[in-house]
Amino acid sequence: MKILGRTQMLSQYSILDSLPVIKQLGFDGVEICVERKDWSLIELDKMPADAIRERIAQLNLAPHSFSFHQDYIYDDHIFELTQKAIKMTPRFGTNIFIFSGTKKKTGDTAEWNRMIERTRTMVEIAADHGVILAEEFEPGFVVGTTAELLRQFDEIPSPHLAANVDLGHVFICDPDPLQSLAQIGGKIVHCHISGMPAGQHDHLIPQEGDMDLSLYLRALRSTGFDGALALDLYKYNYEAVSKEAVDYLHQLLAQME
Repeated sequence: MKILGRTQMLSQYSILDSLPVIKQLGFDGVEICVERKDWSLIELDKMPADAIRERIAQLNLAPHSFSFHQDYIYDDHIFELTQKAIKMTPRFGTNIFIFSGTKKKTGDTAEWNRMIERTRTMVEIAADHGVILAEEFEPGFVVGTTAELLRQFDEIPSPHLAANVDLGHVFICDPDPLQSLAQIGGKIVHCHISGMPAGQHDHLIPQEGDMDLSLYLRALRSTGFDGALALDLYKYNYEAVSKEAVDYLHQLLAQME
């Protein structure tokens, strides 16, 4: 498994300028984010995809992914932008596109069906462009637990719809988190990692919190996963805390060998 830096957390830099910083901090790869840290959006047409792809290759940042976490379920404009972003994904030199959704408004069948209909459209576009969509469930979202994620997979059976598992979300949303990882199994293509306190959605540095991350990493390996773990921290100065966090995560991975 490899540790990725997220460009969203370094939005004091352009994406291009953030890449050497991510390399210097010890990350293996990078998650390219459309959002800045304040959740404002970088205009897709102004993202220099070709130059980003070339810089990533020059820096040997691998693996890498592309992400856009916005409300495609209710916001028609965001739904259009999400489709556009999926089509752009191969230009960044990756086939992994990470997305989520939005908080439940009604929690009823109509809301679920609306999510399914729009997700199915996105999956069809992904299939046409050789992209794998990696759904990230969030606490309280329309897709907000492993059970709901698996239900989504059942209703949209496609090799182009998979999971970006945030380990902290599994920890606080599911009654048996390690079993949840086993249930998602081979559909896991990408992960987010941080520490997390019990019963609270608060992304902490991986050295803190109530999770035993070594157990989660071993559970991931048991599914056959050997991919990207993106460090997902919002409340910190990412540049200040990342080197120690990355070193810690690399140590956990080395202990599994």
